[in-house]
Amino acid sequence: MRTRGYESADGKLRATQPLRHSTMSNVELLQWAVECFGVAQRREEYFSLYAEDIVLHGYEGVESGISAVKEFYRAFWKAFPDASIAIEEVIASDDRIAVRYLIIGSLQGPFLGIAARGQAISLPGISVLHFRDGKCFERWACSDSQVLLRQLEA
Repeated sequence: MRTRGYESADGKLRATQPLRHSTMSNVELLQWAVECFGVAQRREEYFSLYAEDIVLHGYEGVESGISAVKEFYRAFWKAFPDASIAIEEVIASDDRIAVRYLIIGSLQGPFLGIAARGQAISLPGISVLHFRDGKCFERWACSDSQVLLRQLEA
């Protein structure tokens, strides 16, 4: 598979968006999207993981559809501009992926009414993604909000 590349902050060349998404497995698409999530210049490409009618379960107040998902993540990235995701485990079967991950970053802007003081976060989570036609159209996510609030000293 031919890919384009970019140089990350650590100087390593990372694979990015394949020239054709259709040649990727669902796991490869997820891994590529997670890389884009952590690179400020590539974050908009993260959204190609999702179908237009995406439904996120476990995200209080986030409506269905890609526009609402973009609004949520743009606000998150504004508060945590250095946010990245480390995938710890992936289990895939047909059109479903279960992934255990860790979101890492520091609070640089207001978030949920909490003032930014550079507080570091390391938030574990688990998501189950359901794919159709090479896009995630439904995602269930679970993370420990109490851990997050403790880390943010709220």
